Amino acid sequence: MILKEFSDFLKENEEKPSVSLLYIWLKIKIETPARTNIDRILQKEIYIAKNKTGCFLFIGKSPTGRNLIESLYNFALSFEQQKMARWIHNQKANDFKKY
Repeated sequence: MILKEFSDFLKENEEKPSVSLLYIWLKIKIETPARTNIDRILQKEIYIAKNKTGCFLFIGKSPTGRNLIESLYNFALSFEQQKMARWIHNQKANDFKKY
């Protein structure tokens, strides 16, 4: 459920790095009022900490929350690797030829 919604968000914004999109997606989901069960789960399991310089850190409130963050991060990385594999597959050998 959660991965499906995150995947849809990644597909809509493919031009940006996936890990950056994870940060944006989580921040939106946690800071806005919950409309769906996914929003409620994310808000219940993940906490956003902000330091004095304005940097944010996502913290799992429980072992389940930590596993959720790790799974979302790994999914974002795999999505980025898939984009790179697709790009390489679409290139021709001459594209990598040194001049």
